[in-house]
Amino acid sequence: MDENNEITQRERQILEWIRQNPMISQLELAKLAGISRSGIAAHISNLMKKGYLRGKGYIVSPIEHVTVIGGINTDIYGIASREFMAKTSTPGHVFHAIGGLGRNISLNLRKLGVFNYFISVYGDDLGGEQFKIDATNNDMDITYSKQLMNRKTSSYIYLNQPTGERFVGLDDMGINEMITPEFLKPREDVIQGSTEVVVDTNLPENTIRWICQNFNGPVFAKAVSLSKTERLRSNLHLIDTLVINGIEAPILSGIQPTDKQTAIDCSTKLLRLGVKNVFLYIDSVGMLYQNKDAIQYFPQPSIELTNTNGAGAAATAALVFARQKHKSFKEAAELANAAAYLTSESKSAVNEQLSINALTEQKKRLFY
Repeated sequence: MDENNEITQRERQILEWIRQNPMISQLELAKLAGISRSGIAAHISNLMKKGYLRGKGYIVSPIEHVTVIGGINTDIYGIASREFMAKTSTPGHVFHAIGGLGRNISLNLRKLGVFNYFISVYGDDLGGEQFKIDATNNDMDITYSKQLMNRKTSSYIYLNQPTGERFVGLDDMGINEMITPEFLKPREDVIQGSTEVVVDTNLPENTIRWICQNFNGPVFAKAVSLSKTERLRSNLHLIDTLVINGIEAPILSGIQPTDKQTAIDCSTKLLRLGVKNVFLYIDSVGMLYQNKDAIQYFPQPSIELTNTNGAGAAATAALVFARQKHKSFKEAAELANAAAYLTSESKSAVNEQLSINALTEQKKRLFY
């Protein structure tokens, strides 16, 4: 299959219907899609030309894919023009966006050309409808996500200092408790067919454990929030790659990273707890990528940061991208750093300009 022959959202939808029922007729497909039978025939012809279907019996060629399982948010965030002071108003700018850690990782992967299925839940409110539109506009595949009736889509409000660092945040994410092992079991085939699976700690602890125990490949985990990072503790020995920041890491390691040496101490402790690879990023200090055989440390460069929310999601996507492309340990570290800083230079949690070329150029600017 030509890896450049990407399929359209409509073609992907038709392909999923065929996967679910290989004996389905073109007439049935036309009714499901709300288009003519001749239109379906044209889409099927395109799928065959692109290598996604073989022969006349709807034999489906396997698509190499990553699966991302995590949260969606409707974000409201502010960036202050000067340092916050308690009990008074601070001037700045307020933004509204679709976000969520899992969603951001999935979108970053798409921008890097890595096809992935995003599995999550969202409500039947305005936020849920906006998410569906946003996913379609960004060519994200949410076939295995589910819209829940009479439920509110997860939301997040946060305020950033002028430096881009988080000042305060408030989340309303109860809907993520619905992403249970029972919810995932009907989706087990697509999970098992993945080259890598990515999870975030918006998921319940038992769901993270179920994924780690039932998926036979590498699991990448992104920690989020002090209260949810603890959910990884009992699963650390099952995690291939952990992406975590300097505020969350002490929850698991008991070591507060404040400079290069304490960052190494903190990461080393996480490795001893069973994680195979640790990517640790610390505001105003730098980033560290470590496993039992190698360490790559990069002090924070002198660049202007606008919004550090999203840096970890971008780094996670870059590490998955590097694994897919069989990059060296050093180059994987550089790509993750470059993705994090490229995102932090944007007001959005996912930099609209992210691409393989943009990531490569950022890496050159930072390290060569």
